[in-house]
Amino acid sequence: MNKFAYRLKFVDFKNICNECSENCCRRFYAILLPEEEDVFKDVAFELKTDKGVVKCIGSRDNKPCPYLNEQGYCSMYDKRPFDCRLWPVVVYIDFKTRERVIYLDLECPAVKKGKIPADLINKIIESVRDLDFDENWLEKYTLAPWPNNFIEIYRYKPSATKLERV
Repeated sequence: MNKFAYRLKFVDFKNICNECSENCCRRFYAILLPEEEDVFKDVAFELKTDKGVVKCIGSRDNKPCPYLNEQGYCSMYDKRPFDCRLWPVVVYIDFKTRERVIYLDLECPAVKKGKIPADLINKIIESVRDLDFDENWLEKYTLAPWPNNFIEIYRYKPSATKLERV
């Protein structure tokens, strides 16, 4: 587990997702951080963006994530990568202001129904703010094809003195 995923180890959506019939692992993909690519190289696929290629795992060609078991649960939940751990929270870069923008994704039924606890969202925001995303990776992440059905929940300028780099 990379440093970023470890910092979000407290994120556990199992109880929230238990009642969901739409299962994100059947519909979406997760973009891997560069340091996660080797771990998932056997199942990863590439997506092209205007800024370069990102490696992903998850749903592809109408097939669910290869880690989704027959009961509809992640078979590697405790070792899931950054993007799986974070979603339905998403961090993008604002190309004009260079700010980081944190969103909630309305593609998640739990977000639409207000089932994500505010204290959990706030703790995720605090953790994400402390990370120094690689600009090049974050630009590609932002440009990867996605429904972008978002609600902006937080915006910040990255600090020049971050302790960690993802």
